[in-house]
Amino acid sequence: MRTKSYFMKSWIMIPVLMTFVACASNIKKADIPSTANPQEEISKLDSDLNSAILKNVDVLAKDEFDNAVKWHREAKSDLAANQKQDEVLNDLRIARGYLEKSYELSATRGAKAGTLFDARQTALTAGAGTYSELRDELKDIDSDVSNQSKNLEKISAEKMVKLQDRYIDLERKATVLTHLGEAKANINGAKKDGADRYAPNTLRKAELSLKTAESLISANVRNPSGFAAPVATAKNDAMMLNEVMQVISKNGGKLPESTAVTMVNQNRQIKNLESDLSVTSSEATAKEKDLALTKENLDSAKSSIEIQRAIEEARAQFSPDEAETFQQGNSLLIRLKKMNFASGQASVPGPSLELLSKVTDVARALQAAEIKVEGHTDSTGTVAQNKSISTERADAVATYFKTNGFDDINIEAEGYGFEKPIATNKSKEGRAQNRRVDIIITPDETAIH
Repeated sequence: MRTKSYFMKSWIMIPVLMTFVACASNIKKADIPSTANPQEEISKLDSDLNSAILKNVDVLAKDEFDNAVKWHREAKSDLAANQKQDEVLNDLRIARGYLEKSYELSATRGAKAGTLFDARQTALTAGAGTYSELRDELKDIDSDVSNQSKNLEKISAEKMVKLQDRYIDLERKATVLTHLGEAKANINGAKKDGADRYAPNTLRKAELSLKTAESLISANVRNPSGFAAPVATAKNDAMMLNEVMQVISKNGGKLPESTAVTMVNQNRQIKNLESDLSVTSSEATAKEKDLALTKENLDSAKSSIEIQRAIEEARAQFSPDEAETFQQGNSLLIRLKKMNFASGQASVPGPSLELLSKVTDVARALQAAEIKVEGHTDSTGTVAQNKSISTERADAVATYFKTNGFDDINIEAEGYGFEKPIATNKSKEGRAQNRRVDIIITPDETAIH
């Protein structure tokens, strides 16, 4: 029975796999060179997919866009599983092919429905995709539009307006939640605590203010100045209700509503007076502090500019086949390509001394305050072996710096083995990229001027 079950499952999986492959064969693959970095390409595609959503491509060409997302996930999965680099890149070529096709289709389909998608984007900007209570409604509208996407130019004006109105109503609901969500929460919380019994007048006032604000938002969705005042009133009245209920609760529910309101108003007056006193006392030194802060910001800006200039000059000292250089904040990362350590050895090779000498010149030019040396390997060998050899190599390079004029600054050395690959370890090229030494130089910010 187990054998039969296994073969049944296998026969079920075959059509699924064939469908997956067939889908890929129907699309023109994008051109991604075999030398591309898979991780960088995945990140770029992730950004491009998000940009496509902002252009409604996910709705206008849903099937193609969904396939792009699916192959993007496949690429991520293959990279995580250490599949061959070209397999990952092939996933990405298919994903980009689908994305390009979805753009092509969306341009044609959306040409006569611009106002519909303007309404959708405005709803998204208002937060329709952010609030959990609105996501299902947005999904339903998007689904209806996607089902019509292939024939948008044939949809009647009446039906197009109805779809557009649904997005507009979603925008209104999102705007209400943005401006009145907290007030609604305060009122609902007070009602759960018995506000209709203990503070009915304050509750009634808060609910009336809320309804007024909602009405004015609906009439002025894209004109905040038209509803700013009633929204402020609604927030204040809801907060008042919350504070009144707190006072009543602290007194065991036996305090009359009118007395609680008086106590809250008195507390607010005291807080306002305390705030006024604080402002008055701080105004005396405000100008002096502003002047000091301005000078401090100016000095900091000048220092940052000088550091940027020094780092850019340092980066120019290395040719592409010697090292890659990256700026990390106010530090310079130098990724050495020509260390050429002998297999299993940690001694600095003679031919690499010229490159290290160039690094020391750069460190002097930057007036290094700290240097960190990181050793990295590929995944060949055991974890312990790679950790050990990467640490020994980092120590050897660090010792070189200490014996060549940098014995008076902090120099750290650390080996990471193959913990931090920058390429797949499944290919010869990828392993070569992973066998490296990274040097991070942090300049003395006070010395660079």
